[in-house]
Formats: sequence, structure tokens, C-alpha cells
Amino acid sequence: MMLFHDEVKAFLKKENIAFSEKYSIEFKSIFQIIFLIDHQIVLHCIALQHPSLKNISPDYFSKFCDNAVAQNVRIINLWEDVWQLQNELVRSRILALCGISKRIHARQTKIVRIDKKVADDFLNANHLQQNVNAYYKYGLYKLDELVAVATFSKSRVMTDSSALYRSFELVRFASLRGTTVNGGLGKLLNYFIEQHHPAHIMTYADRDWSNGNSYIKMGFTLIENTQPLEFFIHPKEMIRYHAHSLPTKFSSIEEMTKAGYIKIYNAGNAKFILDRRNG
Repeated sequence: MMLFHDEVKAFLKKENIAFSEKYSIEFKSIFQIIFLIDHQIVLHCIALQHPSLKNISPDYFSKFCDNAVAQNVRIINLWEDVWQLQNELVRSRILALCGISKRIHARQTKIVRIDKKVADDFLNANHLQQNVNAYYKYGLYKLDELVAVATFSKSRVMTDSSALYRSFELVRFASLRGTTVNGGLGKLLNYFIEQHHPAHIMTYADRDWSNGNSYIKMGFTLIENTQPLEFFIHPKEMIRYHAHSLPTKFSSIEEMTKAGYIKIYNAGNAKFILDRRNG
């Protein structure tokens, strides 16, 4: 049976993406590293059967990302369960990061407000974290094909030095698998601003996959890196549970541990804001 990181290397070889398991960046990991030479990207392959996984500190992957950012290297914390369960989408994202995808310019598309089913179906097929509830849903169509979707929350009342203001959240953005829509997120964001005149927008980038540079280019500011999220997973079943929504068949964490589940932590999220109150 081929090991997880060997599957990743076989995929890279098939796509003629140069890589090395020897790298000059100044950080080490107990997990397998695959360095994409021409793209300054590190695939950090986290095998669930690794004997040390259950013993590492909760901030292990977060600190690993911090070190990579300091050295201008992009990290992808590639978890084995994500590779196995969302393989086609993971491959598509890696290829897109390497510049291998169908390219569409946003000016070739039109914006349409879409309903919940259309948004949910698209995000479930094209976003690694799938859909979550959102109030505003917009899509980019090229002719009759939906090629990108962005969703936003309702406004929330916030307080800053006793001054009230309303903030929206950019909840999800995804482009069609195998496709890069150049300027797509910017087009959807600008349309949302034109329609709703938000004074403040926030969003999060999953640090296992993103450095958030696309938000910075659109004027967002990095505010903080959130704490890593806690999950429980069985290395053989590869089903991941949030710590706050554990399977009902277990009455305690101790019971889950006896059944072979281990506690894991991701790298957390990077929180960004676009503050337009003084603009």
C-alpha cells in the first residue's frame, strides 16, 4: 500500500511539478516535507498514523506557519484525511497554486445573486470547508456556467470606543474546481460594497492553506491569528469531528480515546478586516 506522502509525490510527478525532499528553509518538522521548488511552497504532509501526532503541542502547526511566513515560504498543512476524502479538490488547489488551471478573467463574467441551493451545491463541490450559512450569496457566470461564488453574512452591530457601527463578514469564496478566475473575488467584493455600502468587512483565512495575501492586495489588514481549532479523528476512519460536536455514540472523551480517536489541532485562522469607516 502506497504511503500518503508517496501518493502526493506520484501526483506531482504526473503533473511535472518539480519538488524536493531536501530543502534549505530553516525549520524542521517531524512530518514529511515536500518542497515545490519553482513556487516556494512547502507541502507539509501530516500522516494520521504518525506516532508523534498525538503528543505534539496544540500550537505546533501554528508556529510552523509563523516560521514559514518569516522566511517568505508558503505552507500548506496537508492533512492525510483531507487528501483522501477531498482528493480531487486538493489536487485542483495545488495545481492552481502552481499556475496550472483554466484561467478566466473576471471581466468575462457577470454577477448574479444566487439562491441558497445554488450556493450550497457550488461550495460543497469547490470549497475545502464546504458551505456554511450566509445571508447574501453572489455568483460569477461565464455564459451559463457558474465559475465563482462569494457569500456574506448579515450585518452585525459592533462597538468601538462607544461608537456603534455595522460589520459584515465575507464568509466563503471559491472558484470552480480546476479554474482560476483572475480578479473574481475583487469583482464580487466590489459589487457587494456598491450594493450594501458596508463600513466594515471581516473575513478569515484558513492558515492550513492560505497566507491571506489575496486579502492584503484588496486592502484588508491582518488583525490577528486565532487559536488553533481542536478536532478529534480516528486515524483509520479519517472522520474529523469538531470538539464541540462529538459523535453521540460516545459519552466522554475518554471513551473516544479508548476507541482509537486522537486529538489534533489545525493552524488556526488569520483574521482580516477591511475598515471603510474613514474612507
